[in-house]
Amino acid sequence: MEIVRSGEELQIRLQRPRAINSLTGAMLGDIGRAVPGSTRLDISGAGEKGFCSGADIRELRSLALSDVEAATGWLETEYDVDLAIARLGHGVAHLHGVSMGGGLGLTLRLERVEAARDLVLAMPETGIGLWPDVGACWELSRAPRLAGRHLAMTGMSIDAASALWAGLVDVVVDEEGSPLDVDPLESELAADAGWIQECYRFNDPVSILEALASRPEPEARAAADLISTRSPLSVAVALEAVQRAEQASGVEEVLATDRVLGRSFMRASDFCEGVRAQLVDKDHDPRWSHASVADVSRAEVEAMFDAQ
Repeated sequence: MEIVRSGEELQIRLQRPRAINSLTGAMLGDIGRAVPGSTRLDISGAGEKGFCSGADIRELRSLALSDVEAATGWLETEYDVDLAIARLGHGVAHLHGVSMGGGLGLTLRLERVEAARDLVLAMPETGIGLWPDVGACWELSRAPRLAGRHLAMTGMSIDAASALWAGLVDVVVDEEGSPLDVDPLESELAADAGWIQECYRFNDPVSILEALASRPEPEARAAADLISTRSPLSVAVALEAVQRAEQASGVEEVLATDRVLGRSFMRASDFCEGVRAQLVDKDHDPRWSHASVADVSRAEVEAMFDAQ
């Protein structure tokens, strides 16, 4: 990782391209130590595949299996970095290709988030037994037409135009960094906004799934099918987290909620199983703790948000 300070400006270039710059605990620690004293941040990622695939969840899983407190501390460090950058605010993020998860925690609060044309953006955590963390529920909760609930529960990827429509990036640029004429209203996410708003207006995941499955649009039914493959507990918590973020005072409050959820998920959740299925054994057949979202009780969801 390259960290260069020029006066009060900090330049960070993630340099782990073979892993799409996934963030290790050491990398997060280095970033956290570099941010104080800076007034402006310029952040980018090396390699053609993408800016950042998110946190190094293999590393986090190993900690969770051996030392829950260490795993919780790992997440605390990540959220400390996200909060420090949010408070800094000034700077530019250069997103390209795969830009997901923890990478978005480093970038979404900067004053200018640039996206290359090849952007593939997502908060895919429900697919590995987590929830959209790093404070991202703040931005998701501000997306138009309840699109943030859709992105949080499905964990689906969107392109640059859709990210622009959702307010997750500020501009789409070419290879030289010059703005491109991209109409967000022509994006796939904008085109789906009608059924998204209609289906995700409910406050429980079962009703949302039923609404999606009953729609005539194939995209809506595909969303229902996708959600059904995700961790039911994670889906229910993701919806609740976005709903709470809709009423939050700011990203600091959302990150405070993430700290509580981080401890809960490291103690007991589908996280270790989800990573096993996707990245360790790669059988893509996770054995979730619940058969469906209908089996996740309201009490279980609320318990995940309990600081005790």
